[in-house]
Amino acid sequence: MLPRSDATPTLNRAMRDNPPSQAVVPGGFLEALPRESATRLLAEAIAIDVPAGSIVYREDEAPRVIVVVSGLLRVFLHAPDGRQLTVRYARPGDVAGLPLVLGGPAPLSIEALMPSSLVALRPDTLRSLLGVDARVARACVDVLTRQFREVVDDLAGQAFQTVGQRLARHLLDLAQPADHLLVVTASQQQLADAVGSVREVVARVLREFRDEGLVRTGRDRIVITDAARLSRLVAGGLEGTG
Repeated sequence: MLPRSDATPTLNRAMRDNPPSQAVVPGGFLEALPRESATRLLAEAIAIDVPAGSIVYREDEAPRVIVVVSGLLRVFLHAPDGRQLTVRYARPGDVAGLPLVLGGPAPLSIEALMPSSLVALRPDTLRSLLGVDARVARACVDVLTRQFREVVDDLAGQAFQTVGQRLARHLLDLAQPADHLLVVTASQQQLADAVGSVREVVARVLREFRDEGLVRTGRDRIVITDAARLSRLVAGGLEGTG
C-alpha cells in the first residue's frame, strides 16, 4: 500500500470560482459528451488544484473519475517491494479512473507529476447517464478503447524493449516545451518508476544518452537535445543504450 502523505488532496471541496466551462478542454473527454450531459456532470463536480507529487487516488479508495484541466497525471501499478510501473499518462482533457468506475476496483493509483488542476466527476451520475444516453456510452467506449491500446503498447514495451528504449519513450512522453526547448521535469527515481527499473540503471542510461548528445541533464531536469534520434531509438533504429 502506498504511504499516506500530507500532500494528498481530499476531493471534498465545493467548486471554486472558475466557471464549469473552463473544465471543457478542446478535444477532451467532456467535450466529446453531449452538452447537456457534460453540464449535468460539471454541476455536481468538484474542482481541486494539487501540487506535484500528490497521490490523487489510491487503489484502496472508492473509485473516482478525474478529468485533467491542466497539468499531468500518471496512472501506475506498484509492487509489494515498492517498485512502480507507469501504465499511462493523463494530460489536459484526458480522463483518469474511468475503468475503475465502470469495471470495478483495480490495483491502480494516480499521481500528479506536476501542479495540476483537476475536476472530479460523480461516479453515480456518470453511471446513470450511461444507462439513458447512448452517446455518453459511446464516448466512454472510445476513451476506454484508446486507453486499452496505450496499456497494450506499454506492456509490449516492457516485455520487448530495452531499458534505454523504454526510457527514451517516457522522456518523449513527458517532455514539455519551455523556452524553445523540450524539457522533462522528473527525478531519476520517478523515471525509474515509469520504466519499471531502478534508479541506478536509469542514471547509467541517462549518462549514455548525454554522452551521445541526446539529452542534457540537470537536477530533476532533462533537456532533450535530439528528439529525432530518441524517436529512432524507441523504434529500434539505434544500436546499444540499455
